[in-house]
Amino acid sequence: MKRHILTILAVIVGFNVIHAQEPVTDQTEISPFTWGVRAGFAATGTYLTKAIIDERKIIDYTQDTQVGNFAALLVRFNSKSFLLQTGLGLGFNKSSFTLDRNSWNPESNTKSNVSCSYSMVSVMLPLQVGYHIVNQDPYCMSVFTGPRLRYIPDKYYSSDFSGFEPYQITESPNPFAIGWTAGLSVQIGRTFLDFEYEATIGRLTKGMKDTSGADPAPSYTLDRRVGIISFSYGIMF
Repeated sequence: MKRHILTILAVIVGFNVIHAQEPVTDQTEISPFTWGVRAGFAATGTYLTKAIIDERKIIDYTQDTQVGNFAALLVRFNSKSFLLQTGLGLGFNKSSFTLDRNSWNPESNTKSNVSCSYSMVSVMLPLQVGYHIVNQDPYCMSVFTGPRLRYIPDKYYSSDFSGFEPYQITESPNPFAIGWTAGLSVQIGRTFLDFEYEATIGRLTKGMKDTSGADPAPSYTLDRRVGIISFSYGIMF
């Protein structure tokens, strides 16, 4: 996997270097309206904001950052110094985390681990504003920030819990998740590279539900958000 990614990056960088070395006789500002397509990788990490099991606050957890992917249509409106960009994308994200249900007790010498792995497909709609650090065709370097709305269909969200025996825990996503993004875009000619970080705001899921019918019913709350680091390569038209 790493070898393939490095090969792709080497081809992209080589292409951009060759393009940048071509003589430019008439430099102008980037077009006021551009649009393009991009695809890339997204590494997703999970951060628990509230973890309570049987009315006890859990303080010890670890998260496993996993790599997904995405593709998107990008629309950008440019002025000399600023930009406004939006578009529509489709993303696949996955992550997992493990917590120690005995960590509420500082005197405990044993661990009772509970883990969860989950994946989701979402439709993404960003609304971002930015500033052109460089805006001289064929070169453009910009920083940007703004919200991204994600629609997460219930049928495309799945989670797998372990360590809750004899209970069988299920959960559903919040259909709409809002994230705040910040990133850097580097464009040479028609090709561009984007680096971006997104932090979701609010709860990712509606809550947990036991379907085992066990008595007494468990009391679990595992509120969380995700942090997503993404890298993408695209072409402007």
